[in-house]
Amino acid sequence: MKKRIANIFKISLQGVGIACLIYTMIGIIIDTLNGGTITYDNWTFSKQALGTVLIGIGFSAPSEIYNNDRLPFPLKIIFHMGIGCTIYVITAFNVGWIPVEIGWKNCLIIIAVQLLFAFLIWFAFAVHYKNLAKNMNKKIKEKNQED
Repeated sequence: MKKRIANIFKISLQGVGIACLIYTMIGIIIDTLNGGTITYDNWTFSKQALGTVLIGIGFSAPSEIYNNDRLPFPLKIIFHMGIGCTIYVITAFNVGWIPVEIGWKNCLIIIAVQLLFAFLIWFAFAVHYKNLAKNMNKKIKEKNQED
């Protein structure tokens, strides 16, 4: 149990780091597009920064489910991404990333684009870990053939 908690803590820190990197990169792009001027008021930056940390944890901590061998892979994806995407959407509304004043149709478009981005990130990690496992299995097989 201690090992599982330590792993959740570790992957949560990694998730926060990735989320903060993405937030920073998007901020740089927005700053560049606005000629070097981003203005925040009413604690907007602090809300967004804390929201970014929460989202990093919300997507990374549930990924511990992939270490459960009893659940089928599609159920693991639903569990992991369901929690992460729910936390993301709620946080995005609360920190102003989805401005409700633009109307519900535009909000749905923004949510769809942002969730697509989340699934693209998930897919990139899935491919990375699949290739990593493939390479590890290949090296194990080669080592066993040498013996």
